Parts: sequence; structure tokens; C-alpha cells
Amino acid sequence: MAEDADVLVIGAGTAGLPCAVEAARAGLRVELIEADADIGGTLRVSAGHLSAAGTRRQRRAGIDDDSDRHYADVLRIGHQQGDHALIRLAVDEAAGVVDWLDDNGFPFAPGTPVVYHGHSPYSRPRTYWGVGHGRSIRETLRPMLDEQVARGRIRLRLRSRAERLTSGGGAVTGAVVRTPEGPRELRAGVTVLASGGYGANPDLFAALTPGGPRLVTNAVPTSTGAAIDMAVPLGAHVRFGDLHTPRLGLLERRSQPGRVDFWSELASLAPAERPPREIWVNAAGERFVAEDLDDVTRHERAVQEQRGAEFWIVGDEAGVVAGAPLVPAWDAGRFRAEVARGDTAWVADDLVGLARRAGIDPAGLARTVREYNLAVDRGEDPWGRQALDHRIGRPPFYAVRSVAALLCSFGGLDVDTGLRVRRAGGGVVPGLFAIGEALGMGATSGAAFCGGMAVTPALAFGRLLGRRLGGQT
Repeated sequence: MAEDADVLVIGAGTAGLPCAVEAARAGLRVELIEADADIGGTLRVSAGHLSAAGTRRQRRAGIDDDSDRHYADVLRIGHQQGDHALIRLAVDEAAGVVDWLDDNGFPFAPGTPVVYHGHSPYSRPRTYWGVGHGRSIRETLRPMLDEQVARGRIRLRLRSRAERLTSGGGAVTGAVVRTPEGPRELRAGVTVLASGGYGANPDLFAALTPGGPRLVTNAVPTSTGAAIDMAVPLGAHVRFGDLHTPRLGLLERRSQPGRVDFWSELASLAPAERPPREIWVNAAGERFVAEDLDDVTRHERAVQEQRGAEFWIVGDEAGVVAGAPLVPAWDAGRFRAEVARGDTAWVADDLVGLARRAGIDPAGLARTVREYNLAVDRGEDPWGRQALDHRIGRPPFYAVRSVAALLCSFGGLDVDTGLRVRRAGGGVVPGLFAIGEALGMGATSGAAFCGGMAVTPALAFGRLLGRRLGGQT
């Protein structure tokens, strides 16, 4: 059974929602399909960080900023990698996106914008998020969607998954979609891939990340890389998977291998937010980087290079328990319960016992702690660490295991600045567009996590494409 629309949007997440809404507002008939039971995609697990320069909120706070500075910062942090034309487009559209959310009642977290240190920081305060993080974005977009659905301009199909694209006359004509009512062929003049990344697909992650670590992920189950799987048979080009960058500080439980929880199991490791009182060691018990290095990207890369892309944060009673919490979501009682459980954190009265419980080489850990304590006594660290105020010597001793984890897929479909999917050999796939994480974060962030350069471009490109399809820009 075939059904027609002007636009078919595959994925009702960060990019697909604004695309569908703007196209519908322009008078187009939109089919919007979503594999999950609700809209939002990764917004339910995302921190929802936005970055934009020249917004009203910045001006009210007296912050002098513009998109040229934003662009320069993204290239600096991202090591000059990525698609410079898309980065330019994203930063030029970003202020309009944040002001648009502001106009629609977005609940900004108090104090934002800020200079955020969880990633390599920008030169100016331009990072924002909502009180409910990614869910705040979803709930700001929901009334916009509901209005267009009520007007009959958008047909929303939940629990519906696109299985393959259809084509005719050399152009994409829609998709075959598995719906709760059975298979449907949805035909449209334009098809937009907005179905997210591949963070829940270990095979595709391995194929696009040569020599990379095993997949440990926070992705929602619907992040299977469907956009890539559907577009590649039509000749689409995939790029930037080699720029994969993990998120620093996530904790993987041995009882739940391959999964991490951004909200409850994220260690605070940025020295600007929490000066280190511990050391970081690999499975051999050896340090591998200065823990207070003010370059989060170098930390992320150093972790990725360790065996198993894992490391342990090791300290004593004075270092781990005193001061700011190592895991902000854990109070002292929760921390002690976790180390007693021994799933991602451990405690022992001596270093050898700690190492055996945590899975670290005992002799290597004992040697490293001796060397570190000597460095503290001398006031000079061979790794260049400056925070040398705390020896590791007061039992009990603690170890918390962290892993290189995927929060965003860096590889994705190649598009031009019109967001048309490009072929590997040149030219475009007629009738096919892509937005959001289907492009890969590497396109808009380069070889690093640039704060807000996943969510903001997704919103910006979705909104921009919807308006373009409706002839508004």
C-alpha cells in the first residue's frame, strides 16, 4: 500500500522534529516516522548542550561574542578537522536557534551561557542547556509538533522503522516502512534522513572506526545507523568515522558490559572543575598522562590509546572522599555503597588488595604510587602534573574504573551545504537529504568534542532544511 506526501522525514529526534515542523508551517504535507514509542530520539539521554555566539542571552549578560569567534574556536578545538563549510553554516545559524528556543519558552539552566570545562573549553561563555538537559529541548519542540499534527500537516507514525529507500527515475522516491499496521510504502518528493547515529550498532562502529576501541555506549537502542545502511546502497559517501573521540569519565559496570549511564555514572575529571587528588593508571598500574592537563581532548585521546581503552582513578581516603565528589551523582553514602559492591569501584586497606580486586597489576600499581608520592615530596612530576598537594598514603585505598565511551557517532553521510546527500564519486543522490547525527559529529566538530556542536547543528540544519523545502529561504 503506497501513501504520498511532500516530505518524508525519517526520525523524530533533534534534527527531524524541527525539519518536519518548519516544512509543515510552510504548507507542505509531511510524513514523520519514528522507530521509538515517543519522539525525541537521543534527547532523552543527551546533556542537550547548545553553543551559539551572538545570542540575546549573551548580550543581556554583557558577553561580546560573534560567529567568527565561534568558528575559530571550533576549528582550534577540533584540530582543523571536519567539514569547514558545514561548521561555518552551523555557527552562523546557531544564535537564531537559541533565540528561537528562547522565544518558545525553553527553560535555560540558571547561569547559562557558561564556559563549560567538561570538553575542551571555548574562549567565551557560549554553552547553554536546559534544566532538564536534552529532555528540555524535546518538550519545547513537542507543542510545535502537536500543533502541526492537529492541523493535519504532519502525520506522525511512532514505532515505525524505515527498512529501505525506494527510487525511480534516478531519484529517491520515499521508503518502505514497517509500521504497527504492517508494511507501508511512503512516497514523497523529498526524503530526509534524520534517524541518528550508530552508537547502538557494534558492527557498524567497528567498520567505521578502524583500529578503534570496542564499543561502550550511552546511545539509545534506535541508534543503529539506519541512515547509513539505507543510503550507501544508493552510492552515498560516508566519512569522518576515523575522527571518533570518546567522552572522558564515564564508568562501565562489569555487570553491564558495553553500556554507560551519562546521568548517574560520570566522574568529574576536568581540572578546572575539580583539581585531581588522585592518579590515573592503566591495567599495568602505570600512569599515562598528567591528570591536571587543561586539555580534555588530549585526556580523551590518551585514554583511547590504553589497552582496553580503560583506566582506573586511584586514591586514598583523604583524596577520594574529601573535597568535591569524584562522581557528582554519588554522595558519600552512595560512593561507599558502590565500592563495597565492587562493580565499577573498589576499596581495600592496601594497594595490592585494591589492585587485585579492581583488575590492575599489583606490582605496577605499588611501584607507580611510590613514584608518585616521591614526586609529591619533591614537588616535581615527570608527567608534568602541577597539582602535587596530596600523597596517596592514607588507607583505605580506592579505585574507580572509567572507559572510553561513545556519546556521539563521529562518522556519517557526506552532504553539501544544501544538506543533499553526496555520492562517493561526486554528485548528489537526487531527492535525498540528511541532517543530525546521520551526518556524524565529525562533520561539525572535527577531531574532538566541541561543546554543543552536535545538538545545535542538528537543530539548526533541521530547521533550515524544513524552511528551504518550503521555499522560505
